[in-house]
Amino acid sequence: MLDRKVLKNIPNEPGVYIFKDKNSKPIYIGKAKKLKNRIASYFNKSNQDKNEKVKKIVEDAEFLDYIVVRNEDESLILESNLIFTHKPKYNILLKDARVYPYIAITKEDFPQIKLVRTKKGEKAEFYGPYSNVGMVRGIIEIIQWVYKVRTCERKLDRKSKPCFLFHLGKCFAPCYVEVDKKEYKKAVRKVKRFLKGNIKSIRKYIEESMHQYAKLLNFEKAAQLRDLLFKLDRLFVPIGVEMVHNKNIDIIAKDKEYPVVVALIIRQGYVISKLTFTIDENINEFIHQYYVIRKNIIPEEIWIKDFENNIDDEIIHFLTKNGLKDIKDLKSESEELYTITTRNLTEEVKKQTDLGNVLKQAKEILSLKKLPYRIEGIDISHLQGMYTVASLITFENGKPKKEDYRRYRLDEFKEPNDFESIKTVIKKRYTKHPLPDLLFIDGGKGQVNAAVEALKEIGYTLDDIDVVGIAKEDERIVFPGEIEDLHLSLDHPVLRMLIFMRDETHRFAITFNRKLRAKRFEKSRLDDIPGIGPKRKKLLINHFGSLEEISKASWEEINEVIKNEKVAKKIKEFFD
Repeated sequence: MLDRKVLKNIPNEPGVYIFKDKNSKPIYIGKAKKLKNRIASYFNKSNQDKNEKVKKIVEDAEFLDYIVVRNEDESLILESNLIFTHKPKYNILLKDARVYPYIAITKEDFPQIKLVRTKKGEKAEFYGPYSNVGMVRGIIEIIQWVYKVRTCERKLDRKSKPCFLFHLGKCFAPCYVEVDKKEYKKAVRKVKRFLKGNIKSIRKYIEESMHQYAKLLNFEKAAQLRDLLFKLDRLFVPIGVEMVHNKNIDIIAKDKEYPVVVALIIRQGYVISKLTFTIDENINEFIHQYYVIRKNIIPEEIWIKDFENNIDDEIIHFLTKNGLKDIKDLKSESEELYTITTRNLTEEVKKQTDLGNVLKQAKEILSLKKLPYRIEGIDISHLQGMYTVASLITFENGKPKKEDYRRYRLDEFKEPNDFESIKTVIKKRYTKHPLPDLLFIDGGKGQVNAAVEALKEIGYTLDDIDVVGIAKEDERIVFPGEIEDLHLSLDHPVLRMLIFMRDETHRFAITFNRKLRAKRFEKSRLDDIPGIGPKRKKLLINHFGSLEEISKASWEEINEVIKNEKVAKKIKEFFD
């Protein structure tokens, strides 16, 4: 755990600070206009009481590092680069609803074009993300037909036999023949323009080539180009709104109730991608994550559904420096696109919350005894053993049933003990209420086994109910006893359902924990001192950080805070 002494030599200049664990792994990265002031706020007791994450960062950190920069712009970019590289566990991270692929163009003499699922570790320019892998493969096929840029991993330091793409006329084949470097790079530039949204020019080229081959009576080649044209039209859907035909626009919509964000990527009148993400924060944080941290292509304009103009100035400054011309309210720009976006958002929310169609898959994949029509999920939340609470959420037919959500205070636990806490909640709940079809535990093998033990103690066995959990480290589904863990792809609908439940139980538990701590904080030993009201108590706690630090202070130091010599002496006498 970090001590306030680390503040001693920290300068009050712009920069980035990095909290690290005992293994020197970053657990939280932040930026600041004034480093010392910002880092000092983490040691403020009232901040820790209001925000559990602040408390946990200080408790889990063993080391603090910082990097001084010249201005706020540099701190934003450096912070984003470090978060993208290290993905610290306490930084908010944007979650893809599915695993979205990119197209990479490598940086070498004869660049290669390829499908990648992450930007990490590639020396390349990236385009996307795209809606799915099938779309990317279709785009690459069009590029092979028209531009002949290589897609293979072959080394070019020596010549080798050509692959079938060369014989089909779909590759320059620098691995086999001498290729004019200028001609090749000219083709690569055209590919980049196409990937940036210049769909019309490639469509025109294919169409003209098709007619030319038909005139030459090469109907086989003309038919191939006709099929390619159909593929292009299926991949890129034109938007029938005149104002977007010559613009690159990203349309962003966030649901007000659920943490779902939909982004429609429009390039010169065509929908390039439809993407869905999950993030608990507001649009400001989504834009920071999507454009600054993930380094996705910044369009000319961003249109936001129900825009409230709450984007940080430093983020807007970064975006405008890198090509953004304006951020606008979607509804004021286009009623038609507002309707289309709203419909897409509604559909995505339905997919992530109305999960009834996933229940049959869950029964098969998780080997459940019956269809999990009613699922109850349990999570434990505490602050170093204090204020331990449990949340119980209910899903029926794949939908949250919030009127059946319950909270449990577990005041008997004064030290951290998740296993016993889970057992206590299980006994409290299921001695009075019927079992659900499936019990979901937010935790790994130990937490799941604790739940099963508690059920046995009140007369139930695994013949009566199915129990599963999910381990946060790698989103692994766990089962009781010796049953092997199950790994599903991150975009699998059953795993998405369990992750959604996990996030909901956690949110519900944390909210209750914070309310309970805030309520208890209102009463402290300071309330027993005459002359101490809420205002003076707040001043003292904010300044000294804790009752222990107040007790160590001299009456003169206390007086500097509350500006009342008589009361300051009473406080000192009380603690002596």
